[in-house]
Amino acid sequence: MIDSLDSWVELPEERFKTYRNWRTPSGYLCGTYASSVLLAYYQDYINEEILPTNLREKESSDNQALIAALQPMLQPIDMPTVPPQISFGLNRFLKKYQVNARTRFTTTGAWQRATKRISQGKPVMIGILRVLGSTYGNHWVVAYGYMENSRGERFYKIHDNWGNYNKIILARWANGTISFP
Repeated sequence: MIDSLDSWVELPEERFKTYRNWRTPSGYLCGTYASSVLLAYYQDYINEEILPTNLREKESSDNQALIAALQPMLQPIDMPTVPPQISFGLNRFLKKYQVNARTRFTTTGAWQRATKRISQGKPVMIGILRVLGSTYGNHWVVAYGYMENSRGERFYKIHDNWGNYNKIILARWANGTISFP
């Protein structure tokens, strides 16, 4: 699959180690937990003002106040989600806290959006689907690296919100995305 000649385009892996314990506890709340990782990364490395400090302090490993504020806006009912639902919920959240930022979503074409954002130094949430072969089932993760090998196989390096902050998955599993422009 991946050999030593293949090279990754990625954000520094160690940055995601802070969020390794941000695990979806049960049910279908992966959209909320992946959103918390995306927002925390932005606060820590891109835009410190994207989150109010009463929800999370920069570089904190605690996400409980952030999750409590996000869940009612993104997943008030613990049910599976689609890209527009998470993106619109994040935008309501940002508006409520008077943050001048907005997310965008795609429902197809994850590779194009993800590679563009990661190349710009920005992580991106990707929805992965069982029907596309995902061994995770339907799930939201945060991609921060990508690679296409010499055989044309494509991969993402992800934070999976199940305790793995440096997991490698097949890019063909991905469908929709959530990102900041």
